Amino acid sequence: MVFKIKSIKFEDEGKKIVYDYEYDVGIAKYFNKSESFFVAYDVDVSDTPLSIAIIPFLSNLVTIAWFVDFIIEIDEIDETFLHAIEIIKKEFKSAYPKLELNKDFIVYKNKIKNSYKTQSSAMLFSGGVDAYATYFRNFKKKLDLITIHGADVEINDTDQWNRIITLNSKEKILNHNEKHYIKSNLRAFYTYNVDMLLPNLGWWGSVQHGLALNGVVAPLAQKKGYENIFIASSYTDNIKITWGSTPEIDNNISWASTRVIHDGYELKRQDKLSFIVNFLKNNELEVKLRVCYSLLNKNVNCSKCEKCHRTILGIIVANANPNNYGFSVTEKIYDEVLEKYKNGFNSEGVNYFWWEILQIIKNEDLFFVFRDLESEKMKMNEIKKMIHCNLEKKVKKKTYFEKIKFKIQNKLPRLFKIYLKIRQKGL
Repeated sequence: MVFKIKSIKFEDEGKKIVYDYEYDVGIAKYFNKSESFFVAYDVDVSDTPLSIAIIPFLSNLVTIAWFVDFIIEIDEIDETFLHAIEIIKKEFKSAYPKLELNKDFIVYKNKIKNSYKTQSSAMLFSGGVDAYATYFRNFKKKLDLITIHGADVEINDTDQWNRIITLNSKEKILNHNEKHYIKSNLRAFYTYNVDMLLPNLGWWGSVQHGLALNGVVAPLAQKKGYENIFIASSYTDNIKITWGSTPEIDNNISWASTRVIHDGYELKRQDKLSFIVNFLKNNELEVKLRVCYSLLNKNVNCSKCEKCHRTILGIIVANANPNNYGFSVTEKIYDEVLEKYKNGFNSEGVNYFWWEILQIIKNEDLFFVFRDLESEKMKMNEIKKMIHCNLEKKVKKKTYFEKIKFKIQNKLPRLFKIYLKIRQKGL
């Protein structure tokens, strides 16, 4: 089976790249027929060589080719990126041994050796814990900050996206960094059938995002002369989990004169939170962490979802007030956490993050107190017991009914959005 990329076009005064392609009927179910892949920048990138302009699409497509087993036909490709893909393919073979990857999945007419003068570096910036840890670790480098619409925030969610832009512009500490915004349908050009390739339905996290996010930066990197692109780590080697962004993947991504750096792998999430808290205190600075992408979120963070909860607790055990970091909570947070997670957590990755918090609670008595030390210490002990109990439980795999629910959500997206709007209004 073949997927052929026929042409690459620059539109909107050179700020948008659109890809024209066709594919065999045998793989049609994996791709959105009404939405061709595109990537849009805030600068003119029309001088990008086609061998580099292909990278944003190819970095999102090639992993699907590996799992579904089809050939990608293109005209030309950057030689350095082609070599990187071959190395990364071996990493995926190691993570997914059942894949048959002993062949060339990319067929090209020309292989081009590109280079350009480098003069600065950048980082992928979400505004969350991982991103800010990387930002502060490389603070003196004055990295350009790149935020991608269509990744964590759905491409049609303009409200939340506009809040992100506003928050970035108001964050004083970011004023000395050049900011760039990229928009791409990198999670919408394929159908839910791609998610169904994995038992946990987690294509974006488990496979796509590391190669995808870095790849869409390629034309901008050529335009700005980036030597390095920093991407913050999610996990450490304390957990064995199949994940789309690891040192073995990210540190091997390169094209022309640009190299990707996977930053902070030696730090646990709780280490990063403590580092951020101490950095801000020592430099008398403030930031609002943006960790929440809940569709129900109307503020910086919803302060109600699992990711908000574990970040709030992480800040508390780092002896800081979460209300100073973009959250809105009181001492009632303890009861909320105890009630919401009494039956366990929902993934191995989430288990790991709560395990990190448990290690701090077990070994450190100092934590931020909202109102009353003794009562909050009792609640903290209850949370310690709950986490320990939950970690003893096996994480449930996606059930047949959960997969059916996932299909319905994706087959009837308009109906699902109406349901979300009703929830947002609290009806």
